[in-house]
Amino acid sequence: MPLLNWLPLEYLLGMGAWLAALGIAAWMLLRWRQSRRRAKRSLRGPHVGLAVWMVLVALTAPELLCALFYDATDSFSQTNVSRRWFERHVNPNRAGYRDDRELPQSRLSHRKYVAFAGDSFTFGHGVRNVGDRFSDRVGRELKNENVVAFNVALPGVDIRQLVNALLLDFDQNSVPIDVLVYTFVPNDIEYLDERTAAFYQQRAGRDPAFFLWKNTYFYNLLYHRVMNWMGSKSNDYYGYLTASYEDGEPWDQFATKLKQLDGWCLARKAKLQVVIFPFLTSLGEHDRFLPAYAKMREHCREHNIPCVDLTPIMTAHQREGLVVSRFDAHPNERAHALAAEAIAPAVRDLLKP
Repeated sequence: MPLLNWLPLEYLLGMGAWLAALGIAAWMLLRWRQSRRRAKRSLRGPHVGLAVWMVLVALTAPELLCALFYDATDSFSQTNVSRRWFERHVNPNRAGYRDDRELPQSRLSHRKYVAFAGDSFTFGHGVRNVGDRFSDRVGRELKNENVVAFNVALPGVDIRQLVNALLLDFDQNSVPIDVLVYTFVPNDIEYLDERTAAFYQQRAGRDPAFFLWKNTYFYNLLYHRVMNWMGSKSNDYYGYLTASYEDGEPWDQFATKLKQLDGWCLARKAKLQVVIFPFLTSLGEHDRFLPAYAKMREHCREHNIPCVDLTPIMTAHQREGLVVSRFDAHPNERAHALAAEAIAPAVRDLLKP
């Protein structure tokens, strides 16, 4: 089976035992019906048993099909299906980053080194082939110009972790760098606002405890779909984030970290390239994050940081379907291709003498 190798052993043993029990039950029920038919006794009991058996088979079939064939992500990677997707399609290098090349640890004089940092948008959440991410596309575009591009993004990482952990990792391992491309997504500020922290705590509190919802694939998926639908009626995730940009303190702290990131690059004679990657489910003139994007552009202008805003490009192509799925709002392969077309020229300009 296509996904058999990525199923946990406990699940395989449990499902195997369940299927064996169904097979034995079918055999026993048929034998029972046969014996009662020979004795010319009522078949009501066997027929009720067979009806229950067919109901159990009908409930097992979608679970088995989902476990063996369904392979997809969701926005917050809550479901067992999404977690299995990561196990199947994410192959980290020795440094722990999702990339088909190792981190460079020495500089070749004729090479230029470009690192792509950010969260799940840059990581390629929902994109099966790493070569389809915008970082890898830019790397191929500039390969003939002796550019080495590598991806150091991690799901859920914020600018605080980037400054405190990634840059330290670069220094400790002597990673050469000429351009650091930082992809800004509106939720990068969420760690600075208590309201978004409460949102995640409430979401975590909805994780299932009953084994049927917790340890399956189809029913776990169904459980989270229903819970997210119910939660969407009482929570406004985007509302929390927009408020973070309106309040002075969260933005001031975020801007301080961005300055530290720029200062780190300047100290190493490297250049920082900021890329604004908008939320793809709220594009257009009514996008509530337009003030946040404008704030980021203004900050970059004031501090002479090159900035590529992908919002106009993504808005122009929004009818093409730019997200992974209706349940996963991350950029799909088409969105990554559009991003690469805009980012590659900007990186090329930064690498010019």
